[in-house]
Amino acid sequence: MVATREKYSNNTLKDTYYDIILQRVIRDEYKSGDIITEKSLVDEFNVSKSPIREALISLCNERLLKSIPRFGYEVMSISEQTVSEMLDYRVVLECGYLERNWDAITGKRIARLEELLYKDYRKPEQREALEHWGKNCNFHLALFSFWGNAFSYERLADVMRTLGIVYVRSYWKTLHLTRVSSGANYHKQLINYFTDGDKKAAVECLKEDITEFFTPGT
Repeated sequence: MVATREKYSNNTLKDTYYDIILQRVIRDEYKSGDIITEKSLVDEFNVSKSPIREALISLCNERLLKSIPRFGYEVMSISEQTVSEMLDYRVVLECGYLERNWDAITGKRIARLEELLYKDYRKPEQREALEHWGKNCNFHLALFSFWGNAFSYERLADVMRTLGIVYVRSYWKTLHLTRVSSGANYHKQLINYFTDGDKKAAVECLKEDITEFFTPGT
């Protein structure tokens, strides 16, 4: 599961159907412009309307679906402009917090990030897009968790999840494998800068990791 928020971890019926629908959007089983109806899901899962409706509303709140009264829920597309704005947001948020909280980087925290490095980063062609993005999310969210701002962490997790859907559905088809590998290389280099105490290089490395991860191959 890509960046599913902790609030969806209680395994209620709504949570279950939220995850099912989200996975279908991520895997492009529900394509942009498709219409999902409550009735079709109620019939498929043989459950009441309430948990299905709650799950659909949650996805609308995250702008992955759009409610069309008396018709259904449209699967939304995510524009290049929106992706660009999200990446800009991540640069400001993640790099800004790293620069401001540099002294919070400790040996123990560096070791934690090392545990999250892709051990198989030299073989990106063997990794599914969803798994790759999940590992990328884990690294960035772990780093951001060091700063202790729960509100900003949740906002970053929201953005990462949306970008993950774009990545899996669209960008994966156009990225060179060398570009996919670069995400892991950036993380490895970032840890080296942490170890060396090179703040300026670390901030720049993090910025490049964020902005280049979605650069289409040529």
